[in-house]
Amino acid sequence: MSDPLLVVRNLRVEFGAFTALHDISFDVGPGETVGLVGESGSGKSTLARALLRLLPAAGGQVVWRGENLLAMGAADLRRRRRDLQIVFQDPMASLNPRLRVGDTLAEPLKMFEPALSGEARATRISAMLERVGLSADMARRFPHEFSGGQCQRIGIARAMMPQPKLLICDEPVSSLDVSIQGQIVNLLADLQRDLGTSMLFISHNLAVVRHLSHRVLVIYRGRLVEVADRAALFAQSAHPYTRALLAAVPDPTHAFAGRALTTGDEPSSSPRSTGCSFHDRCPHVQPVCVGVVPPLEAVAPRHLVACHRWREVVYPKAP
Repeated sequence: MSDPLLVVRNLRVEFGAFTALHDISFDVGPGETVGLVGESGSGKSTLARALLRLLPAAGGQVVWRGENLLAMGAADLRRRRRDLQIVFQDPMASLNPRLRVGDTLAEPLKMFEPALSGEARATRISAMLERVGLSADMARRFPHEFSGGQCQRIGIARAMMPQPKLLICDEPVSSLDVSIQGQIVNLLADLQRDLGTSMLFISHNLAVVRHLSHRVLVIYRGRLVEVADRAALFAQSAHPYTRALLAAVPDPTHAFAGRALTTGDEPSSSPRSTGCSFHDRCPHVQPVCVGVVPPLEAVAPRHLVACHRWREVVYPKAP
């Protein structure tokens, strides 16, 4: 396998006494799409912003092609941002309402390719608008003249203008109508395939993650609880929380459909430093789950789970 482009090791984010991310470690390879799933408040968007240093990290490393972004000076980091771009959740809020679309798309070119002529910039902008399913003449319009789906296409176009090597998509379809979501997902899949851009795709929609991702990370209360290739995760997930997520998918053909695997109330936002983060909702809880944080351990090659009782979950004893 090729060396990974992005290597994250023990990334930790704190907001005062609250720990939002607990020692997150994973990597993203060239041309790979890694899905990140978890319910609201699990730390998905915090992770996306911490990777790009839009939020400060309390510890760990974010290594991009051999360089630790967290230890990098401002000027060096600014140059690396060409390779690392993000698409935000709210397409309307992510665009400057005072700028025409063409000016918005010109900004990254002016920053990263200042020697480019005005004519060459206009050509690149027109080509990118058409690449994302819009017409070149839309460059003269303002964001309020577009629908939410069109604004998200503009956001994707802006992110792709500097030809990044990694695109972070933070819930890019969650605020869109269901009829539009599939179009945006297919657009991202086409761009990833045609341009070879690596992608970290963040979502709570398992169907979308399954469609796009090669590998999936499952996060809960700021901790990674399972990491697996797409096929392995959906065929035989090992963590009770992952199984609960799969059970919530309205698909009657799914192996776990209709099973109520969680107990207790919704998770609180209070920090937890001991025990499994899922123990108060898990039907398999034992005393060890309350007192000891489970490490990520191998279920199979490329399949990791943080659960003291994953063997009983995956291989239940016959009654």
